[in-house]
Amino acid sequence: MEKKSSKALNTLRLNFSLVILIGLGLTLASLFFYHKVETQWRYYSTNIYEVYYLHDDLVQHLGYGGFIHNFKNLVLRKDRARYEPELRKSIVEIKEIISTLERFEQYDNQSLKIIKRVVIEYEDNLSLAIQLIDKGVSSEEIDKAVQVDDTRALAALAKFHLDSRARINKEEEELSNNFAIAHTVNVISVMIFIAVLVIYFFRLKNAFEKEHILKLEAQKASQAKSDFLANMSHEVRTPLNGVMGSLQQLHSDLTREKDIETVSVALYSCRSLLKIINDILDFSKVEANQLSLDNVEFSLDNMIDSLNSDFTLRAKKKSISFTISVNKELRSSLWMGDPVRVKQVLNNLVSNAIKFTDNGGVNVEIYTDDTQDSAVLVLRICDSGIGMSKEGLSNLFNRFQQADNSITRRFGGTGLGMAITDNLIELMGGEIVVNSQEGKGTDVVVRLPLKKLKESTKEHVNKVVKKVVAPNLSEKLILVAEDDPINIRVITAMLEKTSARLSIAKNGIEAVEAFRSNVPDLVLMDIQMPKMSGIQACELIRLENRVLPVIALTANVMKNDIEQYEQSGFTDHVGKPIDQTLFYRKLSEYIK
Repeated sequence: MEKKSSKALNTLRLNFSLVILIGLGLTLASLFFYHKVETQWRYYSTNIYEVYYLHDDLVQHLGYGGFIHNFKNLVLRKDRARYEPELRKSIVEIKEIISTLERFEQYDNQSLKIIKRVVIEYEDNLSLAIQLIDKGVSSEEIDKAVQVDDTRALAALAKFHLDSRARINKEEEELSNNFAIAHTVNVISVMIFIAVLVIYFFRLKNAFEKEHILKLEAQKASQAKSDFLANMSHEVRTPLNGVMGSLQQLHSDLTREKDIETVSVALYSCRSLLKIINDILDFSKVEANQLSLDNVEFSLDNMIDSLNSDFTLRAKKKSISFTISVNKELRSSLWMGDPVRVKQVLNNLVSNAIKFTDNGGVNVEIYTDDTQDSAVLVLRICDSGIGMSKEGLSNLFNRFQQADNSITRRFGGTGLGMAITDNLIELMGGEIVVNSQEGKGTDVVVRLPLKKLKESTKEHVNKVVKKVVAPNLSEKLILVAEDDPINIRVITAMLEKTSARLSIAKNGIEAVEAFRSNVPDLVLMDIQMPKMSGIQACELIRLENRVLPVIALTANVMKNDIEQYEQSGFTDHVGKPIDQTLFYRKLSEYIK
């Protein structure tokens, strides 16, 4: 595929170069002939005109209207004072005209030589005539002695006229031919360029049509992939809910330390599997450009507490230190952004740091950059772990790829965590810089340009998240709509500790009937059920009761699914597999 693409690109470049060369060649040829036409026209319109003007002037001076006329009058009337100055002047003007004509290539030099000899004879005859007049010789004798003959001069002028006419005809023919060639070349070049433009227009049109088809196919493929991932997520989460829910119940009932540790390991494996599923879903959203960010008010307090509780025990089990450095003022400061994604970035980086550190420890620093005009939240994670080589650093943000295969075999993981982290940081307009040395550890700095608030616009922003135990819900009725027997067993086991009364419905129709027969204090509604879905059941309940808390229990946790639940009237949702602590917190929040 890559070779075909490279070949097509080279062909396109070659065709483009040929078109440019042909265009340049035709343009230069056209310019050459137009230049010849211009030169010939200048010669024809300027030089020839001037030569003819001088030629006519010369004819006037030499002929009977000029020198000859005045010379005859001089001989006849012998009025030297009147005619001699005019004759001398005519000779000077004739010589000037001849001198000017000598500068033009068009005038025949042979003709000019003949005319020069005639002019010399004119001068000699003028001098002789004046001498005879001074001696008192009669006009008849002077006329016989001075024979002024302009035949040769007129013959030379006539020959020049014929030669010039022939040359002009030849020049006109060449001018017409060159103009025709230049015009033809110009028309051909224009037609070629128009043809090339038409060809490339249709090629471009076909390319756009193909691109549109490929885009539609890509969108269909992307949608099919998203649907597949959503369905697979649902199918994996449903049995995982049974495993994780059962383990959570078993964990709270065990007393032997060895059994508790065994179940804890199993729960940790479940949560690891859940993280892999979430990573794959997140990455599919990034690839499909469907991952969007929230812009809400949040405090760092809850995030830091959660980070502490999530990773302190894990670090302790590896006998490494884990510290979080943040000043009190910043801890309680308020920010605008997506707290879920900020926490995800922080969790991914800290999780990696602890995973790859066996000695020493991990330190998290959170501070602001005061040198910037806008607020910049800086997250710095330093560890003394195994570090990375230059090659490992270059592969750090590649999807499904880790520093090397030994990392995957030793530590596990999908290789998606850092790719997702990089994409999230880019979406938030931030940057990440990683410095690492093999055997010495890794230093990661993340800069997020978030908006810092001076005061809160909401109440109870900084409420502390505490571990919630099973709330006392005695004398409260909870309607559970769930068709899967394992999920019913898990939810029932979790609710047993609340002492609440339970009503079980195995499809949407039974859920609506149970609601109408005895209005519960809260409804836990599965989404995918036979006969009637949870969404349809919720919409029917909302037609009769707008305030009853209805919580969606679902393995569909894509953002568009959650938005659909909100639009259908669900109060909240709890994703499967169900986290017991979160589940109890939701019950406490919605059942007063």
